[in-house]
Amino acid sequence: MSQNSEIKNLPGTRLHKFSPLFIALYVVIKSIIPMVFGMYTYAKTDMSNWLFVGIAVFILLFAVLQYWFYHYWLEEEKIEIKEGILFKSNRKIPYTRIQNVNVSQNPLERFFKVATLQLESASGGKPEAVMRVVDLKVVEAIKLKVKNASDLKNPLNNLNIEEGDKTKQEVEHSDHLLQLTTKNVIKYGIISQKGMFYGAILFGFLAQNQMFIAGLTKYLNILYKIPDFSQITLAQGFVYVSVVGLSLFVFLQLMSILWALMKFYGFEIAKHQGRFQAHMGLLSKISATIPLKKIQLYRISENPIHKYFKASTITIETAGGVNTDQSGIVMRWLAPYIASSKVKEFMHKIEPKIKLGSVDWQLIPYRAWKRVLKRSLITLVFFSAIIIGIASLPQIEIKLFAWIAMVLMIPVAYLYSKNYVKKTAYFINDDIICFKSGVWFGKQSFVKISKVQTVEIIETYFDRRNKMATLEIDTAGSNPLLHHVKIPYLEVNDAYELRRFIQNKLKERDFDW
Repeated sequence: MSQNSEIKNLPGTRLHKFSPLFIALYVVIKSIIPMVFGMYTYAKTDMSNWLFVGIAVFILLFAVLQYWFYHYWLEEEKIEIKEGILFKSNRKIPYTRIQNVNVSQNPLERFFKVATLQLESASGGKPEAVMRVVDLKVVEAIKLKVKNASDLKNPLNNLNIEEGDKTKQEVEHSDHLLQLTTKNVIKYGIISQKGMFYGAILFGFLAQNQMFIAGLTKYLNILYKIPDFSQITLAQGFVYVSVVGLSLFVFLQLMSILWALMKFYGFEIAKHQGRFQAHMGLLSKISATIPLKKIQLYRISENPIHKYFKASTITIETAGGVNTDQSGIVMRWLAPYIASSKVKEFMHKIEPKIKLGSVDWQLIPYRAWKRVLKRSLITLVFFSAIIIGIASLPQIEIKLFAWIAMVLMIPVAYLYSKNYVKKTAYFINDDIICFKSGVWFGKQSFVKISKVQTVEIIETYFDRRNKMATLEIDTAGSNPLLHHVKIPYLEVNDAYELRRFIQNKLKERDFDW
């Protein structure tokens, strides 16, 4: 009997014995607590409350039962996972297919010496497997098997560092790429403005809970008498509104900073034997391993707050990597915050073929500004029609300053279109394809030609009228919702010439992902 047959006959290994506890807590946080808020907002009868209790108990029991139906086998060449109560799932994942290994530990998991393990392959935008509450010894065993499989597949990754102390020191020195201080993490929190998102959720909840607002106002009146705005002067009203607005602004900034500290506190990333190793997190610690060759795209972002701090953010897209936080542990940051003066050196360490200092950006045709202006004006006319329709309602009166604001948008659209063609550019050579765009929020995307899957030329009706086209590059990790290499408003002959150049280069080398 073969070894694999013997393994299949074994009952398999369950997750850690404390797994039901963690699964129950996970379900409470992700499902039951939102249901509580929903019931508090909308529930009006005892029957609905009992219905909620029944649904919550069912979800909780069903989630805990998953533990008894989850088994895994660590074989020599692959990991096999069986799970499911009503709908069974049996996955066999060769270690050679596993590209990213991400590990997360919250404070409770650290106390019990367990972790959540996420395995990513090139299969799509969600994890190949998420193993919740796994013993740390199992985590290290899986990481070692993935590393050994990758080294066997790519022998050049094995770097002999036993050739002398000098070589060891050089390797160790070259490994370290970036480590964020707490001060820089706080700056990134302000840059991200994530507090706006969580603030919107909070205010949305408050807007649906008039009873809660009334109760909150009652308690606030104990500390401070809230004025009757119909009885105060304009100057007093302005002061109160300014104080409330400032307090709200400070609150949202603190929310942004808190988000950044929770996610990126202690962020450090190193390059070791063809892999990136990243560690971050304040309460929940996350470590991720990303093979360098699996990176499909590099993206450098700058918004107005970035420019104030003279900094940038560098992110990546990987083959088959997770795209959203809801899908699993997301690892797409190479440098959440890095000084703009260090970006060129940092990118050169990561990918020597991306030499930002020598990129000769080619602007899109200048005549494209007219098309951008027309598109902006059409959008403006569309919104004006909506406002006119609203103004026709007898219950609503549109003030004069609203119409003045709409008229002032015309010169703004003109300036935007002029700046658009000045800040949209591309660069293509034998190794990389670069694209940058953005008037207010600048972004640059870089793709190695060896990572390109398809080269597409898009010609809309308006493109054909103006003898223009759009050139779009697709890789194994492209997310069309994010900035990628999509060069608009090219002269149609230039677009086809660029596609021909890229396709010829693809014929000269093997596809690498």
